[in-house]
Amino acid sequence: MTTLTPLSKSSPPTSPPATAETSGISSTAADGIAPLATPASVVTLSAADAQAVDGAPRAPLVWERNNKDAISALVARNYSYLPAASRFKNLGAALLERFKTDSSDYSQSVQQPSQDPRTGTYDALLYAQLPPLHRVGDDQAGLTITTRSGVKVSLALDSSDNGVAVQVKSSGKLSDDERAALAKLSGAFQQAIDGLAAVPPKIDLSGLTGFDASMLSSVDLHSHIKLNATDTQQLDFHADAKQRSVRFNGPTGEAKISVDLSQPVAWGSKEQQAKALANYLHQFDQAASRGHGDAELTGLFKDAFTEMHSNYGQQPAAPQQRVTLEDQDHAILTGLADFSASITQTETSPNPLRLSEHDSFDYQASQSTSVQGHSQLDRSVAQQQQSQLKASYHAPSKADGILALTLDRASQNYNYVLVDDNASSNAALAYEDGALAKATLDQSASQSTRTVKYLLDKLVEDLTVPSSAAHTRDLLDMLAPKKKIDEHEGRNRLNAANQMIFLQPEPGALPK
Repeated sequence: MTTLTPLSKSSPPTSPPATAETSGISSTAADGIAPLATPASVVTLSAADAQAVDGAPRAPLVWERNNKDAISALVARNYSYLPAASRFKNLGAALLERFKTDSSDYSQSVQQPSQDPRTGTYDALLYAQLPPLHRVGDDQAGLTITTRSGVKVSLALDSSDNGVAVQVKSSGKLSDDERAALAKLSGAFQQAIDGLAAVPPKIDLSGLTGFDASMLSSVDLHSHIKLNATDTQQLDFHADAKQRSVRFNGPTGEAKISVDLSQPVAWGSKEQQAKALANYLHQFDQAASRGHGDAELTGLFKDAFTEMHSNYGQQPAAPQQRVTLEDQDHAILTGLADFSASITQTETSPNPLRLSEHDSFDYQASQSTSVQGHSQLDRSVAQQQQSQLKASYHAPSKADGILALTLDRASQNYNYVLVDDNASSNAALAYEDGALAKATLDQSASQSTRTVKYLLDKLVEDLTVPSSAAHTRDLLDMLAPKKKIDEHEGRNRLNAANQMIFLQPEPGALPK
């Protein structure tokens, strides 16, 4: 850390001062970085070296290197005018856009050590011992991109109350096309980190999933945002040609989504995917409503699920692929890539008189597809969808009541509800000599609701209501009717079959 510069709210600095004798700092170096000299133990700031901020003087800033460049100016503006959680504004985009003209490594940071607000003095010895801010900030955002040629490019942004740092490193030389592909992600990276810093936070990864696969092989994003003295919001995202995953967690809970892109033969049209996506999002809403899931966490989960299923990209068929799917095959598939997804809410104990009773919410959903066969004539297609919900929550004993549980037994009027649900949908086709020989759909759903009721702290009811249903359909005649039908009728049958295959979490929705 080398250069000291005062920073005012009205005039953010874009270059270091010519000298800094008052701080015991030498300000000349061949590379624009001024080495620290042996300082006195305490330095008193003069009017020229400090600016009043809210009536108190500020110690000069410590810059890592010469700050006469556009990114340094942006760092200075963000540090001067924005709260710590918002100081990445435009910085992520600027670091990637830099690749349009410059592919060299870059590192910059600005920090302001603490000082005594009463005397306007600071311990200059701390300047020599001030640790780098890179990758240790309270708020962090890191992007790692690997090119098709194997070059790894890493971007790191850090922010704390006392400083901002940015860094770009490349493991090798980049081609012009690779640099252009990196620069194209500037807006997507900025949108992602802006969303994570928003209040409430948002997940916006759709731009990063659409990276140029002809030039880049993978994209990884990591963020760590400090919400308060004890809580943080973290996110890890990975995308390559074969898979995508995202995991985020915070004070309300954790969610994970993993998408398998290795089987594009099973993907449907954009229209079919949109219908499937809407269906799944509706199921998530149903689960959140039934289990009293946290609305904000569920919203983040739905956003992330939507974006993980966007921009699959065009993937060429593998050379060894022997089977392609036709319209009647796609009719029993959702059209989405296979996935696993889960959302787990942080448990709480809202009743101080019964701490063993938890409010909890745990939901899981998955889809798995199998396409097999030695040739098109004997192919088989199967897809399995599953969901599971386990939840518990406290509710007023009366619909219009207010839940206010305390140690006072008079407040103990409530229902403690436990939910345990499962659902599955399994569709399968098989061909013999090119003709459809089997087409089945097996679906099941079960729900269990246990309600424990207390009035004035006395147990008055403990009731469990189970419900379940299962149904098997033979789709052979619907998909391959024996009598001749016209194209319009055939399309209607395929659409009807596709509408049937989705999960039905409520037993009452399955046919008797």
